[in-house]
Amino acid sequence: MHSNVQQTLQDIGYQLDNNIYPVVKNGGVIMPCELSVTSNMGEETKDEKRTSRRSKTRAWKRTTRRQRPSNKTTSLICTDIQTQYESELDAVYKAYPKTQVWYQQDGLILLTESEILFGLNRPATFLVVIPYAKNLVVKGWGFWVGSIDIDWIGPRHTNFPDGSICAFEPSDATWTKSDSLVELLDLYSFWALRHLYLKIYGRWPGQQAVQFPYERILELRSDEYCGCKQSDKLYAECCQRKDLKNNHVANAVNFILSCSGGHRKPPETIINFIHRQSNPPKIVELISV
Repeated sequence: MHSNVQQTLQDIGYQLDNNIYPVVKNGGVIMPCELSVTSNMGEETKDEKRTSRRSKTRAWKRTTRRQRPSNKTTSLICTDIQTQYESELDAVYKAYPKTQVWYQQDGLILLTESEILFGLNRPATFLVVIPYAKNLVVKGWGFWVGSIDIDWIGPRHTNFPDGSICAFEPSDATWTKSDSLVELLDLYSFWALRHLYLKIYGRWPGQQAVQFPYERILELRSDEYCGCKQSDKLYAECCQRKDLKNNHVANAVNFILSCSGGHRKPPETIINFIHRQSNPPKIVELISV
């Protein structure tokens, strides 16, 4: 990594640790905030819309792969959701020009590239599965894509057991199905940047949510923010001592039983699609209630 890129990453990490949010530009490029304005928006909280912090860059020619489904629909499909998401695609192409779209009968599949940082030679690629049904969640998977290799972004802050992106706490209403797809992709870009910071510096920058004590013991460093509800404190100053004193066996059993054995990995259909980028998997195979 070039020294200028690493310095930008370090600056953004410092701001995240101080609740100062960076700016996301078109193409998914994240830049440090030039204004010393604090925000309550940690990884899993948000009090203002990310779109208000976007800055424009030059427009890129978009790449699309549109395959219209038949007119047959299932009873689960909500036409309002379908209309909303399809009407947002122009905004998605503008904010993330290297986006490809596949239409399926019950939803959309997006393959989106995010540069993350100017000068970073390995962009993040997000596969986003967007069902039209109200009772089904939107899911995404992240990968670092290089010239000769592809690596899944995880396992920290991914969901059990399918390794999908966990960029926010759903109960905080950081993003809901009524919000824009650009906001969701911005959240994914911030999440990928935090993973990059973790890879380079060995710690997760900014606030986070880690519910299970055993998971905190396994994954959190003492100088990271604690993942409990009082996440404005560092782990060493908050729950670490209590977590270490608790019954490790009971906590481990609770964690394993609650989190699919504690294992996270993308489905093979997702990995295969990322490599060949054709013939996407069926949405019904990837999304459950």
